[in-house]
Amino acid sequence: MKRHPRVIAIAAFVSMLAACAAPQGKAPITGNTHAGATLKADVAQNISMQAQVQLNCQKVDAIQTEVVKVNPIGTGNSAASRQYGSVDERWIVQLCNQQIPFKVTLTPDGKGGTFFSTSRETY
Repeated sequence: MKRHPRVIAIAAFVSMLAACAAPQGKAPITGNTHAGATLKADVAQNISMQAQVQLNCQKVDAIQTEVVKVNPIGTGNSAASRQYGSVDERWIVQLCNQQIPFKVTLTPDGKGGTFFSTSRETY
């Protein structure tokens, strides 16, 4: 039985998509953070993807968090942070025997939610 090259290519593409969609084990997140469970998962996904791209490494081993500074109302870099306060944290992604630190800022939105921003940190 001869298979058409197009059928083989489509089957390969579908297999690749299935592999990408397959759930991967979540890396443990340890340390102190002001993020609740949903926000913690969102931030972890965001910085994990950034770290994976930077190191061309797919498996995140762990994430370590720490609160660096609590910014009271009236301070901060954004209007929301001056109005509601914010928290600066350091999240360190461990993957492929390396660590990539990120500055994470958590800012309430005034409606029960929280904005977050991330940037690669150097120290």
